[in-house]
Amino acid sequence: MSKRDRTGYWPVPGNRNAFTLVEVLVVIAIIGTLVGLLLPAVQSAREAARRTSCMNNLRQFGLAVLNFESTKGHLPAIGTGTTSQTAFAVQALILPYAENQSLQSLVDFTQTITLGSGGSQTINPVQQPAARTVVEMFLCPSDGGPTAYLENSGTWAPTNYMVNIGSGTTTTLRSTVQPQDRLFWYTSQLRLSRVTDGMSKTMLAAEAVRGAARDVTGARPTGDRDRFYAQLGGGAPGTGTDNASACGGVTAWHGRRGTSWLWGREFATCFNAVHTPNDAEPDCSRSGAGAFKAASRHTGGVQVVMLDGSATFVSNDVGLTVWRAASTRAGGETDTLP
Repeated sequence: MSKRDRTGYWPVPGNRNAFTLVEVLVVIAIIGTLVGLLLPAVQSAREAARRTSCMNNLRQFGLAVLNFESTKGHLPAIGTGTTSQTAFAVQALILPYAENQSLQSLVDFTQTITLGSGGSQTINPVQQPAARTVVEMFLCPSDGGPTAYLENSGTWAPTNYMVNIGSGTTTTLRSTVQPQDRLFWYTSQLRLSRVTDGMSKTMLAAEAVRGAARDVTGARPTGDRDRFYAQLGGGAPGTGTDNASACGGVTAWHGRRGTSWLWGREFATCFNAVHTPNDAEPDCSRSGAGAFKAASRHTGGVQVVMLDGSATFVSNDVGLTVWRAASTRAGGETDTLP
C-alpha cells in the first residue's frame, strides 16, 4: 500500500512534480536566444571600455611629454647619440613624468642599449632588467598581441604607442636619422617654437598593432598579417618601402613591430604617414628605415594624441593629404584632422 505524502493525501499515480523534456528544451532555447542577443552588446561595451582606457593611456603619454618639455625646455629626443646602439626611445625618457621614476632608474643612459653592430647586435646585459619590464601605460588593451619579445639575445617589453617621425613622403623621411619634417629624430631636442603648424594640429603619437613576436619566411602571412612587416634587402635606407610592388617578391616578414619601449628603433617605437591608418599595404623596412603606419584593433580607425595633449579618434577614411599634414611640424598646411 502506498504511503501518504507530507500533505496527508494519497499520491495520485502518474502525477509528478517535474518539467517535461519539451519544457526543458524550450527553456534552453529561450536562454540561448537571450544570450545570443546580449553577447554582442556585452562585447561592444567591453570594447568601448578598452577604447576609453587606450585613449586615457595616450593622454597620459601626451601629458608626460609636455611635462618633460616644461622641465627641459625641449621635447625628448630619440637617443643620446646618432647610432642605433644609443637610440633610447622617447618612451623611456618620459617615464619619470608618468610616475615611473623607479623603472627609469634601471636604465643606464651612459651605456649603450646593445652591444655589437648591424644585424649582430645583442642586448647590453646592464639594460636587460628595464627592457623586459612591461609598462601598462604603453599597451592598448584592445591589442591581444604578445607582451614579451625574444630578440637580440634578450627579452623586451613592447609598446603600442608610437611617436611621430613625419610624413615619410621621401626616402630620407623614413628613418630617424635626419630632422626633415618630423618631431623626433636622433639627438633632436626640438623646441616647441619650431612647431609652427600649431600644437593642436600636429600629431605627437599614435597607435600601432604589436608584432607577432616571430618571423615568417615565404609569402605574406594571411592570418594576423598586420602583425608582420616586410623586411626588404640591402640598399639605400627606406627605398621601395611605399608601394606594394616592392613587397611583391619579399620572403622575409618580421613580427617585431612595437618590440620595445626602451629601444627607439623605427619599427619599435615610431610611425610615419606613408600610409593612412590601418592601410592594407604592408609596412616595409630597408636598412633601418621604412614605412610604418598607425594601426589598431579598434573598429574603423586609430587613436592619436596631439602635441597639445588632446587625444582623438581618426577614421581609416581620413584623406592621405590631411593625415600627412598632421604629421608635419612646419608644413604650413591648412588641413586638420576631423
